[in-house]
Amino acid sequence: MLTSSRSAGREATGPRPWMTRALCATRPDVDFFPDDPVDETPAINVCSGCPVRRPCLDHAVGHRELGIWGGTTEAQRRRIRLRRMAA
Repeated sequence: MLTSSRSAGREATGPRPWMTRALCATRPDVDFFPDDPVDETPAINVCSGCPVRRPCLDHAVGHRELGIWGGTTEAQRRRIRLRRMAA
């Protein structure tokens, strides 16, 4: 998710090259930082057709981003991080 990064206490490192092709950048009408899990679906749906979903997900896992990134929630990325660490 690109439109408003709320990284977990990290300084912004600037946009990555893949970010210019992200569908979320063209969807200001969709909330990628919902407070209610019920409201996550629209953002996840945007991500499902995004051509840069994988690099977005890898970025979010590595930087512990908040909100919906790469079609995943924070909880889902936490589990991915744990699996990667265990491998």
